[in-house]
Amino acid sequence: MSQKSEFIAGLINPEVLQNALENDTGAEALAIKKCGILEIRYDLFENEREWGEISQKVFELSPKALRLGTIRLKKDGGLWEDRRPRRGAINRALTGGKKLDWIDIEREMYNYPALLNTKVIRSWHLFDRVPNEQELNEFAEECIALQAEGCKVAAMAHSKNEVQVLYDFAKKYGKKFELFSAFAMGKHGKESRIRSLKEGANLTYASIGKALAPGQLSVEELFDIINADYLPTLPLHAAYFCLP
Repeated sequence: MSQKSEFIAGLINPEVLQNALENDTGAEALAIKKCGILEIRYDLFENEREWGEISQKVFELSPKALRLGTIRLKKDGGLWEDRRPRRGAINRALTGGKKLDWIDIEREMYNYPALLNTKVIRSWHLFDRVPNEQELNEFAEECIALQAEGCKVAAMAHSKNEVQVLYDFAKKYGKKFELFSAFAMGKHGKESRIRSLKEGANLTYASIGKALAPGQLSVEELFDIINADYLPTLPLHAAYFCLP
């Protein structure tokens, strides 16, 4: 299989979107234009009646970037109440304006609605530990069985030694998915957000402005690291995180 494109997914929240719309040469707008994927965090947008317009606005800011929609639960670091139904909310995000290219569905949500030809990346977030090899393999096989086009694991590491299992996971399964992300959160996981791309992943996440997850780097920080050859064995440069 030929090498897949690799992507930085920049995170869109209400403040970032508003600032970028108001100033197309400001920091937020410039960061958005660097990203091959833009993850719209719908759980951070309070007015659900406006959800159908958000993807169109993001498209206008960066027409070539893929748009990924996410409704993150509180237990996974978001603002959506854990027990609050999401089927109707997902449909609202998928209708109106420019259609999403991808949507993030958490591991426990098996019976998600028809997604109007939108591709699915299934995600698993663990804020207390890094899963073992068997657990990771089981999750990947679940994704394959459910015909998900993407797979994401984000897990809290308490030491750098714990991260290796995620690299091994990326080597084993990265090529089986169109989008694949496996990295560690927290201070011990910062390096994995870049190194995972060498190990088989092709997707990493970055904040635009304030970090939304432990250990998360900003788009600017990621490109600074890349340009400084922080990890000289990685064949990374700004163009490597190409727009589709």
